[in-house]
Amino acid sequence: MKTMLRYAATHLAQRRMVRALIAMLMVPFVFAGCASLGVKSAYLDATEVGTTFPTTVPANTQIYTKVAGIAFSLDVLAGVYMTNNTTIQSSVNAGFPYGTVYASGQSYVDFVDWTKSGGNCGSIGDANQVSGVTNGTSGVGAYGGGTSMSYNWTGSEHGRKTYTFTASQAVAKAKVRIYGYNSSQGVSATSCSIDTFTIRPASFTVSSTPASGSTQAAGSNYTMTVTAVNNSGATTTAYTGTPSLTTTGMTDWKAVVIAGGSFTGSFGAAVSGVASGNSFNYTDFGPLTIPAGAIKDSTYVSGSGSGDVAGGDCVVGSSSNAAVAGLYGCNIANTASATTPSFIAHHYTATHTITPACNSKFTYFGQPLTYAVTIDAFNALGNRMTRLTSSAPNKPTFTFSQLNSGAATINPLTIAAPTWASDLTYGTASGGEYALSATSVSSTRPAGLSPVSASPPSYESFVVRVTSSDANITTCNGVAAAGTTSCDSAATKLRYGVLKLSDGQATAVSPASMQLTAQYWNGSAFVTNTDDVCTAINFNTGTIASSALPRPTAKNASTTLSNGVGAVMLSSTVTSNVAIRLGGSDNNCVTATSGVGVPLNAVSSYLGSTSCSASYDKDPSARMTFGTLRSPYIYRAEKF
Repeated sequence: MKTMLRYAATHLAQRRMVRALIAMLMVPFVFAGCASLGVKSAYLDATEVGTTFPTTVPANTQIYTKVAGIAFSLDVLAGVYMTNNTTIQSSVNAGFPYGTVYASGQSYVDFVDWTKSGGNCGSIGDANQVSGVTNGTSGVGAYGGGTSMSYNWTGSEHGRKTYTFTASQAVAKAKVRIYGYNSSQGVSATSCSIDTFTIRPASFTVSSTPASGSTQAAGSNYTMTVTAVNNSGATTTAYTGTPSLTTTGMTDWKAVVIAGGSFTGSFGAAVSGVASGNSFNYTDFGPLTIPAGAIKDSTYVSGSGSGDVAGGDCVVGSSSNAAVAGLYGCNIANTASATTPSFIAHHYTATHTITPACNSKFTYFGQPLTYAVTIDAFNALGNRMTRLTSSAPNKPTFTFSQLNSGAATINPLTIAAPTWASDLTYGTASGGEYALSATSVSSTRPAGLSPVSASPPSYESFVVRVTSSDANITTCNGVAAAGTTSCDSAATKLRYGVLKLSDGQATAVSPASMQLTAQYWNGSAFVTNTDDVCTAINFNTGTIASSALPRPTAKNASTTLSNGVGAVMLSSTVTSNVAIRLGGSDNNCVTATSGVGVPLNAVSSYLGSTSCSASYDKDPSARMTFGTLRSPYIYRAEKF
């Protein structure tokens, strides 16, 4: 905006002198023949509202640091330099010899970017004008807003007029430009404020790629962006500073300050108000909170050349947008906290331990085996993510599947969910681990099978597979793996087993021998399970059932199968059907059952027999014959 100053005399005798004085006030250089008035040239300036009008040269007017988007007021001053070169006089100062003469005429005021000015206010073009400035004074517009918005001084202002402005853009080094024109005298003047000042952005907003709420591999670089905005949230495109980040107050999901050096990265200089850096990196589990004030620029005002910091025109070390005694903070900062992406593992190692029930070779369906799994989380640098513990939010998940020869199965194992390391291990070398300790895992023996209804399953290559939800598993069971999110256990054998009891014969002088054979389904038939060297069967009175009394008794208390075969030796004086109880109760077709005895067998959940039933879940039974064979024998040699 430009200011026009005109002095009109109220006394006719002073008119000629006033005309000469107007020329002095309107044009910033001395006209010949005016020295007798004691006037050297016009004095136009701007200062903070209420500042005492200066009386000495140089003027000591002051304009404080301003905040883009926050309205502020300035006083425009009209006076004269006196010929003594040491005094500035104004119509508002006592002792001014023409106290009834006041500034009047059209005026405009605007702001100029002094870095483009060349230091000569009179030659500043409108290309130097700061855009986006509005004037809140009624009827007054910023210069360039149109002549219809000019303000016409009436003289009642007594050489001092308050204007209220709002600047939407940041300016590192600005001055107030004042233009005035007196059409009746045909004179004009352009002057700039003595003091330069900075209009700084109100704050920084923070964003990132990936965005907050998305995931980012820990230990890998990502981009964080800072935008300088005015008080209304609009980007201040003229900002070209370089923000910096202080990590000491950053906290993780547990609201604990992160470890020193675990978060790194820096911003480059802003372009059109936006500064970014693509080297930001956090090494542990997130998300993180960047507190208000952690991102700041403490050099934009101090390095602008405006002199605001040295002149005490802002509060050093502060980024406050709430003025105290008219002063705002010298710094720019994020006024609201920000959240980083959620940092997750870059990769995992997974280790299965699966121990078959018998001889490290196989497990019967329905028989428990031992299973364990350990998964450790690492960042891209190969370091354990020690802050990933049981209470962490949005923890990665793992799914478990059961396969046979690569195909889906009926999931015969009931595997408990592993658990993340306790919060007691947070920040220690034991954090970042998802584990199920070695435990007895039950398996399910399919029910309702029979030779006529459905064949039993045959799982000769059974594995447990773990699959990550978010990152590759780079080591599986101690072996390097590339580009995979899954890890399989070592293959084991699950077999559908039955126990066969063969017929036997006893005599008056010898016990009956009855053979027990463990069999499994090989996909087409039941065959002897030669790998079974583990199954033990008890033969006390509580485990033997007979269809006739007296019940037979066993000569051997038990048998442990060898290559899938064992035997029981019974003493009996009657022919009967005999069954071996596999569990705690009778489950056979023998009519006369045994009494209670100990120890009982506990293999009925994974071994059974067809016996007198069409299913595979009965106690095995067979025919024991008592007596001596009586028929003639012919002995002869056989030739081959």
